[in-house]
Amino acid sequence: MSHYDVIVIGGGATGLGVAVESITRGYRTLLLEAHDYGKGTSSKSTKLVHGGIRYLANFDISLVKEGLEERFYFLKNAPHLAKKQSFIIPFYHWFEKIKYTIGLGLYDALAKDKKIGKRIFLSKAETLLQLPQLNAKNLIGSAIYGDGQFDDTRMLIALLRTFEQQGGVALNYHSVTDFIDQDHRIAGVQVLDRLSGKSLAFTAKVVINATGTLTDTLLNKAEPHVQHQTVFAAQGTHLVFDQSLFNATHCLVIPATSDDRILFVLPWRDKIIVGTTDVAVDQPTIEPIAQSAEIDFMLETLNRYTEQTITRSHIKSVFCGQRPLVRDPKHQTTGKISRKHEILESRQGLISIVGGKWTIYRRMAEDTIDYAVQKKYLSPSRSVTRDFKLWGHGALMTDHWLAVYGSDIDIILQIQRETNNFAYIHKDLPYLQAEVIYQVRYEQAKTVEDVLARRTHAALLDAKAAQQSAWLVAQLMAKELNKHEAWIAEEVQKFERFMANFLPKG
Repeated sequence: MSHYDVIVIGGGATGLGVAVESITRGYRTLLLEAHDYGKGTSSKSTKLVHGGIRYLANFDISLVKEGLEERFYFLKNAPHLAKKQSFIIPFYHWFEKIKYTIGLGLYDALAKDKKIGKRIFLSKAETLLQLPQLNAKNLIGSAIYGDGQFDDTRMLIALLRTFEQQGGVALNYHSVTDFIDQDHRIAGVQVLDRLSGKSLAFTAKVVINATGTLTDTLLNKAEPHVQHQTVFAAQGTHLVFDQSLFNATHCLVIPATSDDRILFVLPWRDKIIVGTTDVAVDQPTIEPIAQSAEIDFMLETLNRYTEQTITRSHIKSVFCGQRPLVRDPKHQTTGKISRKHEILESRQGLISIVGGKWTIYRRMAEDTIDYAVQKKYLSPSRSVTRDFKLWGHGALMTDHWLAVYGSDIDIILQIQRETNNFAYIHKDLPYLQAEVIYQVRYEQAKTVEDVLARRTHAALLDAKAAQQSAWLVAQLMAKELNKHEAWIAEEVQKFERFMANFLPKG
C-alpha cells in the first residue's frame, strides 16, 4: 500500500490544478481520475480566460475581480496555450451603448494594471468593416474590449505533464470505490483500475474531492448516512461551424439573449464556436446530451445577428458540458447563481472544492491546499504557482505544433522516421498518425475517445471526420498497446456511440 501526503480525486481543471499546487509545494501527491483527464466539463468549455463581464449585472464584483487577476496569471504561465483575444459588442439601442460603456469601464477598473488592451468605440460603418457578416439593421455602433482565449484540452495535458515532471503520480481510469477509515477519519482510498480490473489501496494525510458536478456522489460515498446537496449542475451547450459563416478576428458578444445570458461567437482554429446555454439539470452526468431546444435557441439567437441564415445543416459538431455551481437556496435560476468556489470538509475529513470556473483554477487550487495547511493536516508551505510556468511554455501559441508539444516535437518527428509514416489520420483533420503514437506513449491516451476527443480536437472540429478516422486511430493504438483485433472493433463501436452526442438530430 503506497502512502502519500495528498490524494486528489478528479482529473479535470480543478483536480489537476490542485495536484500541481500540491506537488510544487513539496507534498507527495497522487491524482486519481475515474475516466480520462477532462472527460467531464473541463474539455467542453467555451475556451475563454475571462473575468466574466456578465457577472457585473449580478453585482458579483469580487468574483469578477478575482477572475481578472487570475486571467493575468493564466496568460503568463501558459502563453503557448492561452492568448489575448479581442471581443466586440454591437449596439442596437442607445441604452445598450450607455450600459456597456459603464460596464466596460468598471471591468477595466477592476483589472487595474492587469487589464488587456484598450476599450475602443466604433461607429456603425466601422463596426461593419470589422464584422461584415453582422446584421446591419438598427445597428448604431459597437465597443471592442480585451479578454483571453485558451485551448482547454491541451491545457489539461500541460497540467498533467507539469505534475508528472515535478514527481507527481497521476492515474486515469482509476475510480475510487471506497474510503479507508482510521479512527473515524478518512485516511485513504480503495481504488479499482477499470482497465485491468485490479484493486488497489492508497493512504494519505489528506484526501481532496475535486470531482465537479459529481462532488455529492463522492460525499455520499464518504458519508452514506447523509444526503449531500452541495452542487447544482447547469448544462452548457456549444455549436461548432466553419469560420466562413462568420469570418472575423474578433469574438462577437451577443449581450442579451432571451434567457438573460451572453452568447459568444468565438473564432477557434478554422472554426467558430457559438455558446453557451445555461440549463438546470436534475441529475448531473459526465456525458450530457445537448437538448434540441438548446440548439434551436442558439440558432435563433445567432440568426438575429447575422446576414446569412445559419441552420442545423451547417453544424460541424455539438459539444455539451455541465458546470458545478455551489447550491444557493436564494436563487433558483442558474444564471443568478454565483460562480464562486467554496471549500467544504466532511466530518470524516474529506475536503471538497466546489464551484468555480476554468479561469480561476489556480486560485481554487491554492485556496484548497492553504485550507489543508491551516487545518494542520499538512506541514506549512507557500504557494509558488503564480509564477510557475507550465510544461511547454517556451513555445508560442501561434505555432500549432510547438504550442501543443513544445520541445517534444522532436519526438514526433522521430516517431515519423521510425514508422516511416508522415500521413494524417484523415484528409479533413490536421493531425498526424505519429501524434497518435506519441499520445499513447507520453500522454496516457488509452482509448480512441481519449485521442479524438481530448488529445486532439477532432471530435469538436468535425464530428463526421472524427468518426471516419476512428478505425485507423484504433489500429495505431492497438499496435502500441499490444491489443488484438477484437479490441479495435470494440473501441470503434464505443467511439461511434460516444460521437452520437456530437451530431445534432435532424
